[in-house]
This record gives sequence, C-alpha cells and structure tokens, in this order.
Amino acid sequence: MSDVSKQRMSSSALSRSQWNWGKIALRAGGVVLLLIAGGIITLAGERLLGGGQAPNETRITQFQDQDWRVTCQSANTATQNCALTEQVPGNAGVILTLSITDTKPESSLSLMVPHGVMLQPGLGFTIGNEPTRVRPYETCTNVGCFALVTVDADTLKSLKSNMGGVVAVVAPNNPQPVSIPFSLKGFSDGYNELQRALARRTGFLGFFARS
Repeated sequence: MSDVSKQRMSSSALSRSQWNWGKIALRAGGVVLLLIAGGIITLAGERLLGGGQAPNETRITQFQDQDWRVTCQSANTATQNCALTEQVPGNAGVILTLSITDTKPESSLSLMVPHGVMLQPGLGFTIGNEPTRVRPYETCTNVGCFALVTVDADTLKSLKSNMGGVVAVVAPNNPQPVSIPFSLKGFSDGYNELQRALARRTGFLGFFARS
C-alpha cells in the first residue's frame, strides 16, 4: 500500500472519529438543554398554577383555621428563610409563638414567650398526655424569651399525631405555673409544606426561582 493511500485512510478514519465525537457532544448538549428547558417549563407551570413564588414575594400558606402557617420570604435569597409557625393570642397580645425553620433530623422547635417570666425554673413543654419536658431558656431578645425543643423522630411523630399541647411558664409572685395551651391542628400538613418549600429553594429549580 502506498504512502498516499495510507494517508487517505488515516485522514478518513480521523474524520469519522471527529464526526462521532461531534455527534456525542451534540447529543449531550441536547440533553442538557432539555433538562434546562424542562426546569423552566416546570417552574413556569408552577407559577401559572399558583404553586411557585415570584421574586420579592412573601408567600403564606395557612392550615386548619390558621392555627399553623408556612411563611416564605423573597425567593431571591439562597437562605432557608421559610418558617412553620403558630401564634397563641392572649389578653395583651401574643403570649406564645412556636416556630420551626428546618426539617432536618434533630432540628429545633423554638418556643417564644413574653418578657417577665422567671428564667431560672425554665419552661415546661407537653404534647398531648405525654410527660412534661422542662427546657432552659436559651436567650431573651427585644421580642421575648426563647427555649428550644429538639425535634427528634419521636417528638415529630407526637407533634403530628396529637391535637394539642401545653407550655408552662413561671411568673413572679405566682405560686403555680401559668399554662398556655396550643393547638396542633394543621401541624402535620404545615410540616410537609415546609419540607416542600425548603426543597424548592435548595433543589435544582431553586436556581431558577432565585434568578
């Protein structure tokens, strides 16, 4: 075989190889474009149907007579700024706020009560007919004093399966703790919605929601 023939065969093989790699690259690029297009279409569909959140929009989802609600601030930020909360009203305003901002295992349920409670005895927390847990106050700010309850698997199950609970605080010059009942109606639906809201912000479509 002549050198010219060998060169022609080599050139032909190289051209076929380049063409095959070009097809592979083209197909790979097409898959990426389909994924991106699918994400955009899904996001647009969610917003058209009311399931998405526009930038700079605060979204509030209420459950069971407004006992629990999920509030998500602007979707422009990458932080997990969604919260599942319940506020218990009293004669002089809100006397108890329960809040969860994270659904990861061993996250915390925050309990906020007004100033004026005695800090040293701590705060009592009861779900249904379960034994009372005494939790220390973590800090006090200009809005109230906070205690935390770890939401492990058993606690989460109790929160989802009971209809209510009680927070007990000690007030000055009061020999008996003051009991503050709270409702758990709608907590399970609210917790599930919080999980979905956080997943939307941290998942693949979260990029488009913040763009």
